[in-house]
Amino acid sequence: MNVLAKKPAPQIEKVKDHVGAIITGVDLTKPMDAETFKTVYDALLENVAIVIRGNVLTPAQYQAAAEQFGELMEDQNRMYLVDGHPLISVLSNRHKASDGKPAKIANNATWHTDHTNQECPPKFTMLYAVELPDTGGGTAVCNMRDAYEALPEDIREKIVDMKTENTLISSARMASANPDIVKVQKASTKPPTVQPLVRTHPETGTKSIWFHKSKTERVIGMEPQETQDFLEDLLEKSIKPEFHFVHEWQVGDMLIIDNRSTMHKAGFDFDKSQHRHLHRILVRGDRPS
Repeated sequence: MNVLAKKPAPQIEKVKDHVGAIITGVDLTKPMDAETFKTVYDALLENVAIVIRGNVLTPAQYQAAAEQFGELMEDQNRMYLVDGHPLISVLSNRHKASDGKPAKIANNATWHTDHTNQECPPKFTMLYAVELPDTGGGTAVCNMRDAYEALPEDIREKIVDMKTENTLISSARMASANPDIVKVQKASTKPPTVQPLVRTHPETGTKSIWFHKSKTERVIGMEPQETQDFLEDLLEKSIKPEFHFVHEWQVGDMLIIDNRSTMHKAGFDFDKSQHRHLHRILVRGDRPS
């Protein structure tokens, strides 16, 4: 009697107790079976960010792998896209604004969660490494679920019911923003999107600090600059070494970030004559609550 050999399980190595895991033994060039997907997905919810390592993917393969995690959504910045793949955006230190000058990317490399100005922001941000500098340029991810729980009780009580108004770019941040984004925001008639400052994860029920400082026009009850100062102070109180890690990229890495429990930021500590080139895909999420 022929007995099929059991497929090896994915190997999961935690990066830190509170955040991050590296997963190997998963072939993303074809659909994951149900058991493998559950292992990967559970690791994502537990560790808030995972890296699936060891795959060389075409844009089409990358998109197919991402689609297993949910409905994909367009990036709201439509300037930098992969040819023939409008749901894959390009992150590069070589981008230029429409005026031909370098895009102001590094100026806004601050802790954030993506697209808070949208009614239903992405639940997952996926990044795939195409070309990398010799050193540096890592992506930092912070577990804002555990960071929230570690705050003193009086601070948690103060912020838990706060609301934010979100736009494409805050009026307090326009001077350092990409001029193309500023132009779109100034022409927009869309009212700000109100979001919770502390959101509840729809799958785990846990609470996390959740905002994008560059997109927060104001915390309701505060002025714009007062808001920026308040949020910066909250970040300083929240983001501790034990809650975050810097993913040092390898070509072919696929980083998946659960935006409902995290903040992240890009590193610009590399030789700018070299190319940091990532592909990004967003998976649509629920209305935050």
